[in-house]
Amino acid sequence: MSRRTLTRRVFLIGTAAVGGAIVVGGGLAWRRLSAAARHRPAVGPGDTALTAWFKLTADNRLVVFVPRQDMGQGVMSMLAMIVAEELDFDWSRVTAEQAQVHPVYANTVVLAESSPPALKGIMQRVARLIGVQMTGGSTSVRDAFGALRHAAAAARAVLLEAAAARFGVPATALTIEAGVVRHAASGRAEPLAAFATDAAARGLPDRPIPKPPEAWRLLGTSPPRLDVPAKTLGQAIFGIDVREPGQLYAAVRHIPLVRGALQEVRWQNGRPPAQVVHQVRGDDWLAVVARSWWEAERALAEVTLVAGGPAATTVSSDRLAAQYRAVLDGERRPDKLPDLSRPLWRTFGEYGAPEHALESVPERERFSANYAVPFLAHVPMEPLNCTARVRDGKVDLWVGNQAPTIVRWLAAAVCDVPEDAVTVHTPYLGGGFGRRFDLEVIRQALACAKAAPGVPVQLIWSRSEDLRHDAYRPAVAARMTATFDARGAIALWQHEMVGPSVSKSVLGRMNRLLAGDFPPDATNAEGAMHLPYRFAHFRCRHAQVDVPVPTGYWRSVGNSYNAFFVETFIDELAHHLKRDPYLLRRELLKASPRHARVLDAVAHASRWNAPLPGPGWGRGIALAESFRSVVGMVVDVEIEKRTIHVRRVWIAVDCGRALDPQNVRAQVEGGAIMGFTAALKDAITLSEGQVMQGNFDDYPLMRLDECPVFETVIVDSDAALGGVGEIGVPPAAPALGNAVYKATGQRLRSLPFRLS
Repeated sequence: MSRRTLTRRVFLIGTAAVGGAIVVGGGLAWRRLSAAARHRPAVGPGDTALTAWFKLTADNRLVVFVPRQDMGQGVMSMLAMIVAEELDFDWSRVTAEQAQVHPVYANTVVLAESSPPALKGIMQRVARLIGVQMTGGSTSVRDAFGALRHAAAAARAVLLEAAAARFGVPATALTIEAGVVRHAASGRAEPLAAFATDAAARGLPDRPIPKPPEAWRLLGTSPPRLDVPAKTLGQAIFGIDVREPGQLYAAVRHIPLVRGALQEVRWQNGRPPAQVVHQVRGDDWLAVVARSWWEAERALAEVTLVAGGPAATTVSSDRLAAQYRAVLDGERRPDKLPDLSRPLWRTFGEYGAPEHALESVPERERFSANYAVPFLAHVPMEPLNCTARVRDGKVDLWVGNQAPTIVRWLAAAVCDVPEDAVTVHTPYLGGGFGRRFDLEVIRQALACAKAAPGVPVQLIWSRSEDLRHDAYRPAVAARMTATFDARGAIALWQHEMVGPSVSKSVLGRMNRLLAGDFPPDATNAEGAMHLPYRFAHFRCRHAQVDVPVPTGYWRSVGNSYNAFFVETFIDELAHHLKRDPYLLRRELLKASPRHARVLDAVAHASRWNAPLPGPGWGRGIALAESFRSVVGMVVDVEIEKRTIHVRRVWIAVDCGRALDPQNVRAQVEGGAIMGFTAALKDAITLSEGQVMQGNFDDYPLMRLDECPVFETVIVDSDAALGGVGEIGVPPAAPALGNAVYKATGQRLRSLPFRLS
C-alpha cells in the first residue's frame, strides 16, 4: 500500500467519526491515564514530563499541555486549574502551552451527542480508536476533567513517594502546599520539581484517587486567567499575527454564485498586475500571492471571475422559505421548484400515542404556529487565515483551527506526505463559534504554498469573502402543534421542522464520500427531541432536505433555533390558556426538579411579578437545556418608536458544578449577546444564487452601548459537568421575543425580529 493511499484511508476513516459528546467516566479516565503515562512529550533540559498532560520545570513551575483550542472560552486556564488543584500548586507559577497533535489527546466526548442514543457507545469507542483531537460541542472541560484529575492525582502520588524516600518518612506524613512538599514534624520542605526525576522513574498508579470536591481550594474559584496579560499587552499570537522569514501573502476571491464553478479569469489589462508573484486557481476561487496582503487584495480588484457550470444555482431566500412551508404542508415537490430535493423525514423523539391524539382532534381545535430562522454567518473577529510552508517533503501549518488531527490528515493527503511530516502549529483563535472547523482556507493556503515551494505563504480572507462564503447556520422552518384535554391541559406536543443536515454538509466538504444520510444527524433535533416538559403525547420529527447552500456548526448548533421554536410556542400556549408563562412551565416540570430549580432561581432573581418601569416595557422568560447544562433567562425590553431595546437580563445556570464561576458568567452572558444579535439584527439572504450581505454595515453586531445589564446566578448541583461555552445562546431569542409580545401584543415568529 502506498503512503498516499494510507494517508487518504486514515483521513477517510477519521472524518467519518465527527459528532457530539458523552461524559467521561472513571474507567475511561483510567485508560486514558495509562496512555498518557506511555506518551511523554519532548521537554527542554531540566524539565520533567510526568504524563502527557504536564511537566515540571527545573525552577518549580508547572506547565500544562492543553490539547484544546482557546477561542476565548478560557480553556487554557480551565484545564490548567484542574492539574494545579490536584498538585496543590501555586497558581502564580502555572502556565499553559498548546499541546502537540497526538492520539492521547483525543476528545472522547465529542463523538456521541450528535448520534442517536443507540450509537453513542460505538462512537465513544471510535473516538478512542482514531484519536481525533478536536474542540467543539462545549466539551473541552467535560472531556478532559476526568483524564486530567487522574493524571495529576497519579503524579501527586509518585511525587510524594519520591519525597518520602528521600526524607525517610512515610508518604502519609507529607503534604503539598503551593507546589512545595512539606514534612511538618521535621520542618523540611522542598519544591515538587526536586523530586520530578525520581518520580518519573516510578510507575504511575493504575487507579489514583483524586481529591474530593470538598477538599478543593482552587477549583470553584476564579483566579486570574493565564491568557489575559498577553492578550491585554498585545503579545498573544493569533493566526493572523504569524510572521516567518521570507513570508509571502495571499488574498482570495470566490465566484459569487453558490455551487458554481470558475469558468474564466479576466484581468483588466489582459494580465495580472506586476505585484502578483503567483496566481493559484481553484474550482471556484482565485488566489494571488504578493509581497504584502494589501498588494494581493488590490490586485484582485482588477480581476473578473466568470462563474457558471451545471451545479450553479439561482436559489433565493424567498423561494427556499416557500419550499420549506410546502414540505410542512405535505407537498413533495412544491410548485415543481428544482432547488429542493425530496425531504427525508426522521422521528427523533416520541412517546404516548401522538398520531392518535392528533387525529382525534379536529384541525380547528388544534393550536398551531409556524416559525422560521434564516441562515446566519459566524463572523469571528479574526477573519479566516492560514500560513503554510511546503519544504523538503515536510509541511508546516500555522492556523487557528478546531480539529488539528483532521488538519494534519488533510495536509498529508494534499501534499502526499506521511502524517508525521506535517506539523500543525495552533495559535490563539480570534473567535471560532464552529467556523474554524471548516478546512477550505487550509486547502487554499496549501495550494498557494505549493506554488511557492519552500516559502511560507499566509492566506487571509477579507471580511466580505468570509461573510459571503461562510458555511452558515442553516435556515430552518418549524410547525408546532398542540392539543388540549377536557381539563384544558396540554395533551399533545408535536414539533415538526424542515432544514438541511449540518453534519452531512460539513463532512461532505471534507470528503464527498462522507456526505451520506447515516447515521441520522441528531444535531437537527438538539433542544427539541428531549424536552424536560412532560405531556401525555409527544413527537419530534425533522424533514431533512438538501439545500445548495453550505452549512456548518454554529454556536450551540440545533439548540440555537429549536429553543426559539420550543420556548416561544410554550409561551404562546400559556397566553392561549390564560396562564402565567412561568407557572405553566413550572407545572410542566414536575418530573424535572433540576430544571425547575433553575427556572425558580431566575424567576426569583428577576422578581418575575414585579411591576415594569412603565408603558412600552415587557418581560419574557425562557428555559433551555444544552450540552448537559440548564439555563433559565428573563429579559426586560423597552420599545421606543418600534425599536427593541434589551435593557435587563437575568440568567440562572446549572452546569453541574461551576469550576470557575467568573468564567461561567462571562460565557453565558457572551452567548446571550450573540443570541440577541441573531434575534435583532442578522440574516444571510440570497437572491439568484448570491449572498446579499458583505460586511458589518449590512450584517451588524450588537454594540457595547446596546448591551443590557446582566445578573447571572449560578445554581450548583450534583449533575455531571455540563458545557458553558454555548449555553447562553439558546434561551436568548425566545426570552426576548416573549418580552416583546408582553410589551406590544405582537407575536414575532421569525428571526430577526421586525415590529410592524
